[in-house]
Amino acid sequence: MRLVPIECLNGGEIIAKTIIDETGSRLLSRNTSFKPYYKQKLVERGIEKIYIADELSEGIESKDVISEKVRVETIDLVKDMVSLFKATQQIDVNRLEDSVIRIIEDILNNKEILYDMVDIKTKDNYTYCHCVNVSVLCVMLGRKMGANRSYLKKLALGGLLHDFGKILIPDEILNKPLKLSNTEFDLVKLHPFQGYQIFKDHPLLTPISKAMILMHHEQISGEGYPLGVPRDKIPEGAKICAICDVFDAMTSKRIHRDPYTIIDTLNEMEKMTRYHLDPDIFKIFRSIICYYPVGTTVLLTDETIAIVEKNKTESISQPTVRVIYDLKSQQELFKRLDLMLCDDVKIKRELIPEEYMNNPSILRAMKQS
Repeated sequence: MRLVPIECLNGGEIIAKTIIDETGSRLLSRNTSFKPYYKQKLVERGIEKIYIADELSEGIESKDVISEKVRVETIDLVKDMVSLFKATQQIDVNRLEDSVIRIIEDILNNKEILYDMVDIKTKDNYTYCHCVNVSVLCVMLGRKMGANRSYLKKLALGGLLHDFGKILIPDEILNKPLKLSNTEFDLVKLHPFQGYQIFKDHPLLTPISKAMILMHHEQISGEGYPLGVPRDKIPEGAKICAICDVFDAMTSKRIHRDPYTIIDTLNEMEKMTRYHLDPDIFKIFRSIICYYPVGTTVLLTDETIAIVEKNKTESISQPTVRVIYDLKSQQELFKRLDLMLCDDVKIKRELIPEEYMNNPSILRAMKQS
């Protein structure tokens, strides 16, 4: 499978990864054929790329760190919790316990701790997918830091519930496409405290999870919110949640901006370690995030085009790739290249949509799919 810009699809391509809509249902299911009229609908929902399966990428498999079933069910549970609270002001955290345990089990069953995929989510279901993604990332980071199952459970719950306070903020502010006024931003800044107020007395949540809800927008400089406390006063769980929250937010399409690439996000977050994010924890986080996930089409420094086949924990920036085209000779290729063993060849960048449209090797594969 490989990741392809929506605008490059013509119909007939086989969808390789399920896309979930804002209700937690399958918007497009795996192994179904892409129809031309899907294009506009996906663009309207903020989806710019999807995974397809074709001859060019045969044998390449991008695997989520948790199963599709666990992801869909957890998104649905978070959505139900929000609906229940809005209708009754009641909270049922107990329903999340099974999902949290399954998230942890799926991650622990993975041999490598690598975030190696692009999460395809609509702009409408950002809130629910974001909560699940932050929870997953918190568990992955906690595992990399050597946390036990008990601590991972606290991280998972805190990640799932960290933004719950946003349900008390008017939708017209949360979904405003323009810059927020100072008054509107002050309202948004209340959400960690409001979320904490909702959960502070819940017996299932430990102080670690509650601190993640309350303090995930604190900064090591002491200039964060809502408390404005410095680095040594911010609990580790909240520092972990802050990093995972920033990463998923920056790599997601929002109503007011396009997503950052993974490499640009990590580079910006590196700068944020001077004043916002804990530098020691971020260093560990960066080691589990693949710069170019499996299935990404990239341009190499020798002017060849390749699809990322496999990432490795020992060298995130040097995956094994499948070279498919030589721009200099204008010849189609099919060879595997381990960039760890090639000092003279590196990844220059991800291919842009215009380059997909003008590449005969890629176009030929699409016609045959």
